[in-house]
Amino acid sequence: MSQFATELRDLVDDLVRRTGPAETAEEQRALWAQLRELGLPRVGVVEERGGSGGSFDDLLVLIEALAGHGVSQPVVEAATADWVLSHATAVDDRFTTLVLLDAPLATTGGTVTAELTAVPWAREADRLVVCAPQAPPLVVDLRQEAVTVREGENLAGEPRDTVLLSAAPVAELAGTPAHELVRARFALAWSTAVAGAAHGAYRLTKSYVSEREQFGAPLLKIPAVATNLALMRVELVQADAALAQARETGVSATAAQITRVATAAAATAVAQIAHQLHGAIGITAEYPLQRYTRRLWAWRDAVASERDWAAELGRSAAALGEAGMWTVLTAAGPRGSSSA
Repeated sequence: MSQFATELRDLVDDLVRRTGPAETAEEQRALWAQLRELGLPRVGVVEERGGSGGSFDDLLVLIEALAGHGVSQPVVEAATADWVLSHATAVDDRFTTLVLLDAPLATTGGTVTAELTAVPWAREADRLVVCAPQAPPLVVDLRQEAVTVREGENLAGEPRDTVLLSAAPVAELAGTPAHELVRARFALAWSTAVAGAAHGAYRLTKSYVSEREQFGAPLLKIPAVATNLALMRVELVQADAALAQARETGVSATAAQITRVATAAAATAVAQIAHQLHGAIGITAEYPLQRYTRRLWAWRDAVASERDWAAELGRSAAALGEAGMWTVLTAAGPRGSSSA
C-alpha cells in the first residue's frame, strides 16, 4: 500500500464531513468541484502529462474511501479517461468521461454517427473517450452541436445518459494502452468502489445491531444476527483478498475477472443481509443504508454483469489449465505494473 494511503483517506474523510454525503445534484456538483480543485481525479496520471502523480494504488485508495462514505462521484470514469488521454496528450481542466464498447464505431471522414447508451455522467462532462477492441480510442467534444445528450440514470440515481452523435467530429488517440488493459483497469477501479461501499454497509449494520436493543439486550446478542453479520464479514474478506492480490500482481484481464466476480458476490450478499438485519428502517430513504445498497446493486454490474465476468473467468481458467490458474491465484508479481 502506498505511503500516501492514510493521508488520502483522511483527506476524503475531512471532505465528506464538511460537505455531507452529497445527495442532491447541487451537493454532488459542489463536492466534485472540490475534488477536481484538489486534483484528486488525476491521481495515477503522471505530472508531466498534467496529472497529480501518484500510483494506481493511490487512486484505488481514493475510490475506496469515497465509496466507503456512500458517495457518488465520477472519479472512476474521469480518472480512467484522463489516464487514457495522458498517453496521447497532456490532460487539462476539462471533465472527461469514458465508455467501453464491444465493437469499434464506424468513422466517416473523421466524423461519427451513432447512439451510445449508458454513458456515465455525459450531461456533466466536457469530453468523452470511447474505447473499443481492435481500434484506437476516440475522443469527442460533448459540447458541440452535433451531440445530443438524453438523460438517464442507474439504480443508484447516477447519470447514465444516451449520447447521440450526428456526424460528430472525433479524434483518434495514438499511443494509448490496448483496450484489454483499459477495460481491466476500469474494472479494478469499479471492484474497489464496490468493496468500499460494502464495507460502509457492513459498518453501518454492525453499529445498528450493536446499539439497537430487543428484550433488554443488543440485537447482536441474538445468534442468528451474529451469524449473519459474520457472513457479511466473510464476503468482505474474500473481496479484499482478491483486490489485494490484484494490487500485488498488477492490472490484467484475469485480475479484473477475479475481482469483479468476488466483489459482485460480496455486493449481493452484503446488501441482502444488511437490509435483513435493519428490518423496516433499512428501506427508508431517510436512513443512510440506501446510499450504500443502491450503489452496490448498480456498481456490481458496471462494465459487465457478474455472470459475464464469471464466464470470462471460466474461459481464462480453461485456457490456462490447472497449473497455470494456480500460479495466477498464488503469484505476487511486481507492483510497478499496476501504475502503468
